[in-house]
Parts: sequence; C-alpha cells; structure tokens
Amino acid sequence: MYQSSGSWAARLPPALRRLLFADPGRELLRQVDATLLVFGDRVLHVESGSAAELQPSAGEADAGSLAARARKLLGDGKDHSILLLLPPGEFAATGTEMPGVSGGNLRSALALQMENLLPALEEPLELAVHGSGDGAQVALWIKSRRIRELHEAFAANGLFLAAVKPRILHSQASRSGLVDADGSGLTFAQSSAGVLRQWKHVDAADLEQEEFAGQWDGEVRAASAGKSRRIESVAQYAAALERGAHADYSFFPAAAVALCRRRERRRHLLRASAALGVVALLAASPFIFQQFEIGELNRQLEIRRELSASARAHRDVVVDFENRWGAIENFPDQDVPEAMFTLQQVLSPNRLSDLEVSEGVIRIQGTSEDPQSILQQLEQNPMFTEVVFSRATSNDQYYIDLRLADVNFEAYMARYFPDR
Repeated sequence: MYQSSGSWAARLPPALRRLLFADPGRELLRQVDATLLVFGDRVLHVESGSAAELQPSAGEADAGSLAARARKLLGDGKDHSILLLLPPGEFAATGTEMPGVSGGNLRSALALQMENLLPALEEPLELAVHGSGDGAQVALWIKSRRIRELHEAFAANGLFLAAVKPRILHSQASRSGLVDADGSGLTFAQSSAGVLRQWKHVDAADLEQEEFAGQWDGEVRAASAGKSRRIESVAQYAAALERGAHADYSFFPAAAVALCRRRERRRHLLRASAALGVVALLAASPFIFQQFEIGELNRQLEIRRELSASARAHRDVVVDFENRWGAIENFPDQDVPEAMFTLQQVLSPNRLSDLEVSEGVIRIQGTSEDPQSILQQLEQNPMFTEVVFSRATSNDQYYIDLRLADVNFEAYMARYFPDR
C-alpha cells in the first residue's frame, strides 16, 4: 500500500492526518470499479464473468495485448478505474522482521536495503508491505518498468489502470494458506490478520526434478499443516476472490498516484476556498445583520411616516399659524396697571417723580428718607427681579432699575426676530 513519505505531516495524529491528507493508494482502490484477472493465457473481467484469450507468452503477458483485451471486455464506453490482478510469478518476495518499525519508516528501511535484499535485480523496483511492523512478514517487489508499461498501454486504449496486485492476495489467504497453480509454476501464500507471513514460489521446470518437488511439498505441508487450498483455474479464482483483501500489497502506477494527488490538491483548494468563504461570511455577519436592521428600521420609519402624515399636516398648519400670528399673539404682556399698583404699595408714602417702562424694564426716580428700604422691599416682591440702584443715591434721592419677573423680551426677540 502506498504511504506518504516521512515529513511534518507524518508526525500529526493519525485521525487528523487522514482528514487532511488522503492516502492516494486508498483513494485509488476506493475508486476501482473493474477488476481484471490474468490466469494463464486468459484475462477475466471479474464483475461480469466474461473472459478473453491472450497471446501465448513464455513469461509476462504483453502489456499492449493485455490492454487491448481489457478494452474489448470493458467495451461499454464508460470510464473505468481498473485493478489488475497479475500472476504471482511476476513478483519477488523478501522476508523482513523489524520490531517497532512501521508505516513509512518500514518502507524507507526496506527501500534502503533493496540492493542487499535483491542483488540480482539492478533496475528500479516498487515495494508493497504491510505497515504494522509486528513480527516477521513478507515484502513484495515488482519492476517499476512493468507497472509503467501496463499503465501506458491501458491509457493508450482509453483505460485507467489504478492498481496492480498479485491475484493470490485478492482472496483471504488464511493461516492454512493458498496454492496458486497455473501451469507455469506454484506459489504458496499464507497470511494472518491481513499480514503476509509466508510466500513461496517455484517454477514448473524446477518441479520436474524430484528433489525440488519433494522439498516443495514438505515445506508447504509444514507451513499449512496439510490444509492449504489449491487453485488451478479461472473459475476457482472467481469464486475465491474478495474485494479489499490484502489492500496493503497493491502497487500503484506513478502516473495514477500523481493524478490522485492533483485531484486531492484541487479538493484541498476547494475546501480552503469554502473555509475562507465561511470565515468571510462570519466576519461580515455583524455588518450584514446591521444592514438588515437598518433596512427594517427604514421600513418601520416609512410606515410610521405614512401613519403620521395627517398629524404632521395638522402640525404644519399650527406651525404656519404660529409663524404668522405668534409675534402678535405672544407679545410679552407687561401688565403696566398691575405693576403701577404694586409700586404704589411699596413706595407709599414716598414721592415718585419719574417712571419709565420699556421692554419689561422699569426705571423709577423719587425722593425718600430711606431709599435702601425701598430697594429691599422691591427685591422681596415676586413681581420684580434684578432690582438695582442705577445711579448714585443721596440721602433723599433714589434712582432704581428693576425688571418685571414674568416678562422676557430677549426670548421673544430671539424666537420671532432672530436676525435683529
């Protein structure tokens, strides 16, 4: 199974890492909707049960011929994502035991040891291993060139090859194990909890030697306690296949992984754009709410304006009347007779020689033996205010200015004649 290289993302919690960074391998397997199985000189479309003949070959099936037969089997014109199940003889196996090493670290460690593990293979290889790292297990290898040629041949025929996998591992190879026999050789695979524990392969030519054949039978019986299951035909495979079995032992073309990554980046961009949109909406929500409030308040204002139109019209009539007649109607009433009677009561029996009334201000002049007493009586009378001696006063002569308390000519002028 494909795993991302060790980076800062690898140090994130697994749940968060799966959320943010989808595994391209698992995404490719999830999209698979067509499974092709190569067995001998035949290729089987597992979902439909239809099969096609391949050109006979002594080794690997020709990629171009295989892709052409696949196009014929999948001739419905739809875009399929294909899982190709190849003979186990196309894969190499190495045993490994690295307690405590798992995931990307296990893959990296095995990749570094590739020259020592498979010294006879000098060209680049692809690796598939279970990431658990619990005890002894088997790692599988295949030539990178073979994966690339298959992907390109399928692409040339308008097909998308998503993954390649040993056909023997597309079933539950239990503790009793499975034996794949297609005439070109025998392969024994045994697993537990999805981890490949045993992988043995022998070519048909080697089995012709009695010594090799006896050794093979002895090792398989010892590993499986004589309970291994043997598969010798396409029909037996069709009945034994199980979708999703041993997914960690799938190989993925580099071009398919790159396409999956580009799709994932686009999804991340869309998610980021959506997240930014949500953030922007949340940030703008107070202003949007205010706009709604302002709109609602303006609507209520218009309603109230319509309801108060009659009252405002009446008010305008009153204001116009006030503007026209207010200066006359509201002219300050100085009530001179009442002021004269009040002054007479205060000044008697003293003489008043001069009196002047103008805009609420009264100026009096007269003679008295006690002018100060007159001033005090006028100050205490509520009808008058601002009582002062306006000029120097002798023992018998007084000059007093005072204002009528209820008359305010300044306010009247400011209201009706503001420009004066």
